[in-house]
Amino acid sequence: MDIRINHRDMTPDQKSRFISAILKLKTEVDSVLQPGTQSRYDDFVQIHKNSMGRGNPLSPNPHASPLFYPWHRVLLRQFEWALQSAAGDSSITIPYWNWQLTGADNPFTSDFMGGNGDSSQQQRVTSGPFTVEAGRFNVAVWDTDTGDTSLRRNLGQNGGLPPPGVVIQALNSVVYWDETLGWENVSEAQLHNPVHSWIGGNMTEASSPNDPIFFLHHCYLDLLWERWRQQHRNALPFMSSSGEAGLNEVLVFHPINEPAPWARAYAVRDTLDTQALDYTYAYV
Repeated sequence: MDIRINHRDMTPDQKSRFISAILKLKTEVDSVLQPGTQSRYDDFVQIHKNSMGRGNPLSPNPHASPLFYPWHRVLLRQFEWALQSAAGDSSITIPYWNWQLTGADNPFTSDFMGGNGDSSQQQRVTSGPFTVEAGRFNVAVWDTDTGDTSLRRNLGQNGGLPPPGVVIQALNSVVYWDETLGWENVSEAQLHNPVHSWIGGNMTEASSPNDPIFFLHHCYLDLLWERWRQQHRNALPFMSSSGEAGLNEVLVFHPINEPAPWARAYAVRDTLDTQALDYTYAYV
């Protein structure tokens, strides 16, 4: 059973191995979707880009939809397995970031996620392991056909990070889906979207997984979904927009004219228990 933890609780060695696995996936593992032209890391960027209606759009779109949490849960788990395979290290898991910035809670350090973008260089990140200068992390998938090969950030220039009270408010939602008060609706609008905007740069685009912080952000959202599920054990853990259980709906990760990014197919029901996917969190 893989156990995910807060990034602040990782040892220096765990952080180093996590970063190394990302870089190996980016530079040493060939793509399944576009062999010879991009890396396996880039496949995850392409999948997410398609999921937001760019490139080769997926249908249904899992954003602003009840499918948001099940779909991203599979994306994260497949990314986690890809990291383990690239590194030859089954102990690697995705850590989560709970959007705090004080002390060890800050992930934007030179020895971990790297810093903010440089305003004199079009917000290009110039510190940490994911710089163009470091030579192992070039952006290769964009919302359009071409773009800047540098990772870009613009921290704090477009709104603020979610305060703890908003997290509590979302967790207190008593149903999974409701146009104004559902867990999914409130959390995607008030917990998910503002973090993408606050980070800026690549995180504001459909190709947002170009920034590795994407996976730490979504890992925390996945943990919060699990907390919501345990807090509301008598509520449906998933609900379609029609109000039905919708557990047999198949999650789509590739259009019919592209290869599947992985062999297994998933329905919503396959995602409702993290332990069925062989992982859990240290503190749920």
